[in-house]
Amino acid sequence: MTEPVDAEIIAPLGSPLGAAVLACADLDRAVDFYGERIGFDVGPVRHWDDPALAVLAAGPPGLAARSCLLTSSVDPVGQILLLQFVGASGAVLPGQPIHTTSNSRGVGLANLNFYSANLRATTTEFRAAGFEFWTDPTIHDMSGAVGKPIEVLFDGPDGVAINLVELASTDPTTRIGQMRAFVERHGRNRRGLTPVVTTSHVVRSIAASRAFYERVLGMKPLIDVELNAPESNAFLRLPTDARTHIVFMQGNHMFGKLALSEPLNYLEQCVDLAARAHAPNRGYLAQIFEVDDVGVAYWACREVNAVGVTAPTELQIPGFGRRRGLVVRAPGSGALQWLISRNLAHTETRL
Repeated sequence: MTEPVDAEIIAPLGSPLGAAVLACADLDRAVDFYGERIGFDVGPVRHWDDPALAVLAAGPPGLAARSCLLTSSVDPVGQILLLQFVGASGAVLPGQPIHTTSNSRGVGLANLNFYSANLRATTTEFRAAGFEFWTDPTIHDMSGAVGKPIEVLFDGPDGVAINLVELASTDPTTRIGQMRAFVERHGRNRRGLTPVVTTSHVVRSIAASRAFYERVLGMKPLIDVELNAPESNAFLRLPTDARTHIVFMQGNHMFGKLALSEPLNYLEQCVDLAARAHAPNRGYLAQIFEVDDVGVAYWACREVNAVGVTAPTELQIPGFGRRRGLVVRAPGSGALQWLISRNLAHTETRL
């Protein structure tokens, strides 16, 4: 049974992140990193040559991929779908990095967050393995009601920024304290980490983006703050005087959250990552969300003026099986979103 405190940190009808879709240059290297170092359970490597893949990945016709879904025994949210794009001959297709610089100045899908019980020990372990961190562990004092996380950032495979977080506050009246209690109850994986607990989506307009996540996916705001402290800006490699509006959106699970970030005074310095997030480019490509009714989600996308909405169709996604789904570009950034039914057999609104 859900404990009362969880009502403060989940949205019962919301869809958390089902999976982050990452395009990689070397599937085996990416599987080793997320499986051995982060602690995901590694599924089978499959060849994916469904014609719908070209639409899902905004790539050329005839696109195929080697794929692997990474799951967690802790919770079935915040998973990772790895794709290595190949052509008709099976040869790996060359692509460019989606994000080419180690900073947070980009509009689109930006990073993956994992919770650690002991951040300094985890940082030491990753540094010993050769990973270079943007800064030392940094404490963010968001507000008295939110609490304090301790965080580090480094570049994972294919330029995807990895954010490791320790929930330092234990006060159960703070958001961080409530989240910490949730994690302690649910446990961590064999590497002492979690599934993707939060992922950053940098947008030009939080208002437009929130309308999509609230009305289409049923998510609700959890934390709403402005970051402008020098230590926070140094941590994110932003301008010294940067001001960033951040709203954490939650679904029906405390994992799989979205951190919507709007640059308030440095947007002109940000690269358009969403425009580069297409096959066969490498990096953070798209997000997968499961919804109760794809037909309802389709019409909700139309109501919030989301662009690039495809008609619902049957999809065969590795690790997820046959689902009815659609592709849409999220308002606020244009990032690719794959919306799929929770299962194939349920009754839904048909177009």
